[in-house]
Amino acid sequence: MDWVPFDTPLEKHPNKALITYMARQFDIEPVLMHHLFIHGIDNCEKASRFLFPTIDDFHDPFLMNDMKKAIIRIIKSLIQKEKILIYGDYDVDGMTATAILYKALKKFKADVQYRLPLRSEGYGLSPKAMEKVPEDVSLIITVDNGSSAHPAMEVAKRKGMDVIVTDHHEVLGPHPDCHAFINPKRHDNTYPFPHLSGAGVALKVVQALFMAGKIAWDKHVYEFIEFATLGTIADLMPLKGENRIICKLGLQKMNYTPTPVLKKLFEMLRIKYVDSSTISFQIGPIFNSSGRIGDPNEAVDILVNPLCAKADLYSLITLNKKRQQMTKEQFQRIEEQIIQNQWYKQNVIVVCDDFHSGIIGLIAAKIANKFKKPAIVISLTGAGSARSVNATDFSIINVIKKCSHFLTKYGGHRAAAGFSIKPDFDHIHAFKEAIQLAALDEPPLNPKLKYISTIPLHQFPMHLFADLRVLEPFGMSFPKPLFYCSPLAIKQFQVFGKNKEHLKLTTNDKEAIAFFKGAMANKLQQQSLAEFLYTPNCPMKKDFLIHDLRFIQ
Repeated sequence: MDWVPFDTPLEKHPNKALITYMARQFDIEPVLMHHLFIHGIDNCEKASRFLFPTIDDFHDPFLMNDMKKAIIRIIKSLIQKEKILIYGDYDVDGMTATAILYKALKKFKADVQYRLPLRSEGYGLSPKAMEKVPEDVSLIITVDNGSSAHPAMEVAKRKGMDVIVTDHHEVLGPHPDCHAFINPKRHDNTYPFPHLSGAGVALKVVQALFMAGKIAWDKHVYEFIEFATLGTIADLMPLKGENRIICKLGLQKMNYTPTPVLKKLFEMLRIKYVDSSTISFQIGPIFNSSGRIGDPNEAVDILVNPLCAKADLYSLITLNKKRQQMTKEQFQRIEEQIIQNQWYKQNVIVVCDDFHSGIIGLIAAKIANKFKKPAIVISLTGAGSARSVNATDFSIINVIKKCSHFLTKYGGHRAAAGFSIKPDFDHIHAFKEAIQLAALDEPPLNPKLKYISTIPLHQFPMHLFADLRVLEPFGMSFPKPLFYCSPLAIKQFQVFGKNKEHLKLTTNDKEAIAFFKGAMANKLQQQSLAEFLYTPNCPMKKDFLIHDLRFIQ
């Protein structure tokens, strides 16, 4: 892993005068304004909108194709008291999108219910699921799925049911034959921001419904915005444009007046301050676990219940702990096989074993992170999940696309993909061979970590923690700034965790945590100098997170 500066150091930067001027205007440390500048925030107007967005910055939802048509149909169903079914997806984005639309329609006294498929049933609205829809339902609204559900649309037409598709996934073929198709990724998209999550699209539908009903949206948006934030961050959407507005306002709501279900969850987890990392590493995985190894409908039941009991939340937390243990055990087993068989020498590490299909994506991510090679994990049922290596241009979907003749279905993007394959040993072996050849067309793997400035850990100015809170949320398209700590004598360190898998370094009363680097403690005992890339971590604890660590001979 190469470490490279993000940009010319601020001291020598051709725009140093502008960056320092903007830093003074917004009372932010120049090094952090430099980080904003690198990410396109290059004047005071942009900085103001980026740092202090408001509800007024939302785009008009009726700019989205078919929005007016969808809202007219929903209003008709409300007037005629028709039965409505919301059909969601089993990940956090699908759960929160379902909860947003359900809560809104209930406010309008709709006769509405929801249904999310179990992971074993497969993604999206299938013909089989469509056949099971009760005959008295006359309107189906999909959230976070439906763009490629062509066979299901045929069944809906035969049953005389209207379908409104709301989705955010890439449209790989023709538009679905439905009453209205709302997706900012449509080929003929007219909406200014195409990167919304499924929950973000659901929020826009709700905004349009309130506007059509001439009900003040600014008074009701905060009833839904936390769920949209949860879905957007958990689904790894780029945190720019309208996504940033949603997440910035949603995190503010979570920190000051969280919705009852989230308030109870924060209390149970002893969370004092919520930022994008809290969502990514604590809250998101808890809800995701029900979609991976449980029933996602139960998670939505909890989200939409204002009086949900702590016992219900405890069952989700327990399920997530089970998922964590399952992932750890199955990864350890396959890690040993990869090392024994030297599969890490392959262009793409492809493994097939008795994995739980709900966690194959997590295992693929762990393999890619550990061995710095793209990874494909296939369960014995033929479910496959793939991950590329972070900070590289290697596109895993390009590689899979070239081998798609082996697959029954596939989809994804540069960094991650999913597919189904015939669970036959010879067939999978041939697929593995084809993948190795297809990978040769991709750019060479040369992962780079980019840091914004050199600041030795013991000299890190602690007031930057307050400035970083203003810059939140961090995530895709706007990562937290990395700092380089030049070679430093480490005199105090300890390993921690159930299996002593993590490492904690202390220098001048500053603590830095290196997750899954516990094995490096032996080297620390032999060598005194270490250099590393780190980010400030928790603003309450004022500790740091080490992203990569090297020892100096």
